[in-house]
Amino acid sequence: MILLTSGLYSFQRVMWPKGGVALHGEIGRLVELGQVLWIVSLPVGALGLVGAMAFRHPDHLHTVRRIPQFVSFRIVSRGTNIEALASTIQRCLSEMAASPLFDFVVEVVVEESSRVELLPSAPSVQVIAVPRSYQTPAGSLFKARALQYAIEASPLPDEAWIVHLDEETQPTWSGIRGIAEMIAEEEQSQRLRVGQGAILYHRNWKRHPVMTLADMHRTGDDFARFYLQHRIGITLFGLHGSFIVVRNDVEKRIGFDFGPVGSITEDAFWALTFMESGGRSRWVHGYLEEQSTQGWRDFVKQRKRWFQGLVLVGAHAPTALRWRLPLLAFTLLWGVAPLAVIYTCVNAALGFSVDPTLRILADVSFASVLTLYVVGLRSNLNEAGIDNRAKRFGWLVLQLVLAPFFGIPEALGVLEGMFARVGGFHVVKK
Repeated sequence: MILLTSGLYSFQRVMWPKGGVALHGEIGRLVELGQVLWIVSLPVGALGLVGAMAFRHPDHLHTVRRIPQFVSFRIVSRGTNIEALASTIQRCLSEMAASPLFDFVVEVVVEESSRVELLPSAPSVQVIAVPRSYQTPAGSLFKARALQYAIEASPLPDEAWIVHLDEETQPTWSGIRGIAEMIAEEEQSQRLRVGQGAILYHRNWKRHPVMTLADMHRTGDDFARFYLQHRIGITLFGLHGSFIVVRNDVEKRIGFDFGPVGSITEDAFWALTFMESGGRSRWVHGYLEEQSTQGWRDFVKQRKRWFQGLVLVGAHAPTALRWRLPLLAFTLLWGVAPLAVIYTCVNAALGFSVDPTLRILADVSFASVLTLYVVGLRSNLNEAGIDNRAKRFGWLVLQLVLAPFFGIPEALGVLEGMFARVGGFHVVKK
């Protein structure tokens, strides 16, 4: 991060050796006020830096032993992407055959009309078909509706554990061991915390290299902000919808019937409700694999849903303000991103002067974002087995060059979330 901050400052000195063009009058004052947009993300960057400095990649998972608890890999899918769903089921079966650390079942929760005959068939694969006529008492929609039906229809015993997966999220050697380790520790302590770990995005790297690089920030953020919140035990930023590890009786106690306002980002809504009830969270060592979106339109729609859903969680979750306020505050800071992107483009074109103190703070803020891209890239390169130094350096250069441009579709997603209502639970193409 120090190197990136220094590099940014040096680049600016070369581009504007005289410090840029000075603006005067009302326009000048407006421009000076706009410079504050560059530093609003400093609180997020600072928290992320603390988490990233505390995080260590696990090197002990080979010592994890078999546990007696029963585990369900619960995969919720609309059933429109059967190929991805079948691949995830098969990966669960093959990884568990290689690492039989617990007895398990793969619960596939799909809509009643899905072509389940195309899915892998095995005694440990159970399909839970959600009837078209099914409605929850509060009128929950989309994935929340399917999750609530699974709670009601699954024969899973209360003391079993659930690993929630999206249809494209697949377990790995390390992920299975991290899950087993967490379950053993929680059963021994009886704290029964909800767990979450890091997700990598390298699986479709060769077919969609640029889209994969755009998601490196998400892995870096797992090792930073999300690791920090789980070390504290409080979901300040919510939960991802995948790689959630929770005991069945804990999930049933909370449920997913939050109504329409809790159906856009049901994971974060559930997390705050769980916090309100006295529950806490923890980190799960090891990694799971996903794949990035295949196109920029899906990328924007995904961010739009996240932003709008988190605003609804912050405004309507049935919890005390102390649980909603951090999530709402950080979501609103995210909402400033489009203005910061526009301001940066104008500054790059006109080269107007910037207050020296604000410039340093802005460089630190931007460097914190770039750092997360680099941290995420390194971990994905390692897991993908890309060891050649020349190739790794090439990916690093490409990541740093493209990272500023990735802020544009991110900002577009936020803008759409502000002004266009989410019309449904859009399933991105992966």
